[in-house]
Amino acid sequence: MNTLAVLAVVTLAGAARAAPVRHVPPANVTAGTDLELLAEAPPATPKLVLHYRNIGMGAFGTLELVRRDDQHWVAVIPALQVIAPGIEYYLDAGGDLVFASPQWPHTVPVNASAETERRVRDLARIDGHRSRVHTSGEWVDYGTRHVSGVKLVDHYYRLDADFSYRLLAYPLEELRVGYTRLLGDTQTPMCPDTNPCTAQAGYKVGGWFELGLAAIEGVRLDGRVLVMATQTGFKVGGRLEARLGVLDASHVAIGVETMADVGTNGYFRLGWATVKDLPMAATVEITNMPDNDSSTGVRLYYDIARSVGHGVRLGLRVGYAARTQQVAGFTSGANAVVDF
Repeated sequence: MNTLAVLAVVTLAGAARAAPVRHVPPANVTAGTDLELLAEAPPATPKLVLHYRNIGMGAFGTLELVRRDDQHWVAVIPALQVIAPGIEYYLDAGGDLVFASPQWPHTVPVNASAETERRVRDLARIDGHRSRVHTSGEWVDYGTRHVSGVKLVDHYYRLDADFSYRLLAYPLEELRVGYTRLLGDTQTPMCPDTNPCTAQAGYKVGGWFELGLAAIEGVRLDGRVLVMATQTGFKVGGRLEARLGVLDASHVAIGVETMADVGTNGYFRLGWATVKDLPMAATVEITNMPDNDSSTGVRLYYDIARSVGHGVRLGLRVGYAARTQQVAGFTSGANAVVDF
């Protein structure tokens, strides 16, 4: 009797070890969505591991299947990794192959519309960070002149702070709201006597709203509307930038910004990202800021930024500014970006 019991236990244990792992692969999947892979196996099955990769890639990534119920185990490939043309994978249980193999992996086609594929590329480029907080400060000095014994300074500073959210609802890519403060001293025609003089120019409070539009991937148009409180009352302004490429990487851009009573600037910018995590840009700007009555000047400046991890990037700006060939000054600034 005892012998029969032992034989029964051994037989049942062998049957449990031999119990097959059943897996029905999906026919296809949509790019940019989670890919759920389900396996049917008894509770005593050794650890089930999914090995997967995108078609054309080298090494397989791994995911351990987790129990859904007594008979079912599941692994989910994240949406950001589900990219056309397909996913290759195989399964093992305790190191023993139970579905496909490294030499002959199973392929699930990944289908997507052009818009979905574009959104997946954009999300991968920004590491899934749709939100951004940006702050910057800048000092612009055109130099100091002396006329009839009077010292005439010509400088201003500018502070910007904004929040943006990448909707990726093409053609609308991004929404931005922000605050700007621009104040300085420059020569003015409104003097108490015939001697030249300077006066404060600019504004302390300005709020703005901006849309980033890109009907074609890689071609972007940013439009901004600004409302500000100047010394003569509430005024409006605007900014328009056309850009080919990616702002945080290699690109060319041309734009214009105008602010009532404060002035107008037009600029051309060339950006490049030949060094990883170290984007750079050079800009030529023609402007009469900070006062609409100021003469036109030219600015040349260079930007460099460094990614420091966790979505944080810090940047510096240095440059040159002049309204005449005889007198010139320097531009300096800093900025910080947090993506999340």
